[in-house]
Amino acid sequence: MNIRVSLIATALLLASPVAFAHGTPPAPAHGGTIAEGSGEHWVELSVSGDQMTAWVSDEDNKPIPAAQLDGKATVLIDGKTQSVALSPADGNSVAGKLAAPAAGRLTAVLALTAQGKPVQVKFELCRRMGDG
Repeated sequence: MNIRVSLIATALLLASPVAFAHGTPPAPAHGGTIAEGSGEHWVELSVSGDQMTAWVSDEDNKPIPAAQLDGKATVLIDGKTQSVALSPADGNSVAGKLAAPAAGRLTAVLALTAQGKPVQVKFELCRRMGDG
């Protein structure tokens, strides 16, 4: 029984995003949600109405200039999938427009290029009507 509990605890620890983190996650600077992307990058995602914005920084939380960012997001909202082109925006962000304002459960997988390197990150958000 103890081995079983140990195995379950180990599996949960390994599945935790914190177990893979490169340092301490930065605090959200734009009211979004922070996640660690592949390639040792931090990404903050904010969805407001039909606008999606992602801010990207390196593992030391240094902003990556928008001119060195681009990508796309595959977004699932209420069982419907859409692709959103993400273009350089202000500071260290990329932005794109959803087909309609987001409400309910939203899953977004971002496939970015940051300084010529691929970065992938997944977000799962729960949006309420009026968020925004």
